Amino acid sequence: MNVEDLRKLFHYCNDKYFDGKLPEPKFRVSHSRTRLGTFSYQRVMGRRLNFGSFHLPSRTGGRDWVLSISDYYLMTPDQLEDVMTHEMIHFSIAYTGLKDSAPHGIVFRGMMDAINRKWGRHISVMTSTRGWKPRVEPKPQTYLVLGLQMRDGTYFLSSVNPKSAGELELRLNRIREVVAHKWVKTTDDYFRSFPRVRSLRGRRVTKEVYLSKMGK
Repeated sequence: MNVEDLRKLFHYCNDKYFDGKLPEPKFRVSHSRTRLGTFSYQRVMGRRLNFGSFHLPSRTGGRDWVLSISDYYLMTPDQLEDVMTHEMIHFSIAYTGLKDSAPHGIVFRGMMDAINRKWGRHISVMTSTRGWKPRVEPKPQTYLVLGLQMRDGTYFLSSVNPKSAGELELRLNRIREVVAHKWVKTTDDYFRSFPRVRSLRGRRVTKEVYLSKMGK
């Protein structure tokens, strides 16, 4: 996906959903994992405003429209069109000077619902990317894992910020409740959901899980 692809899709959606009334903005391809698209514009005084958080008083009240779409995920043509149209609704609201109750307020939702009903689209306020594949597989993340075996027979695992490892090691040697502890570096995706901690706190696990992740 490149800028020319976005330009072609913009004009297609502009003619189809907005009667060709929106001017051509600047296009950018981002690599964001968390934002599939953004719309922003710059007011005369030079401050950039994002995706309809503010409204312009008229079509001449702003300049430098910018529409960005992320190429982080492999999107189907329908998914990409929904993302583009979502951002163009923000653009339309700002360009026409409409006031909305929120960035995804009554006006936005009304336009979104009307397009969805008429054209069978699936535009939404928030798009779940669960199950979407990244365009480039991310490098495996390395986790510094601390395993704790407690005197009462319980087991804990923590994903530790490496900068805090030295301090935690010193503290562990003074805690009588800890029978044994072990450090392991791993790329095991099991630890993706663990917060990266700076203190002695962790997630309680069974002995079987502890041994499978930390070894005997």
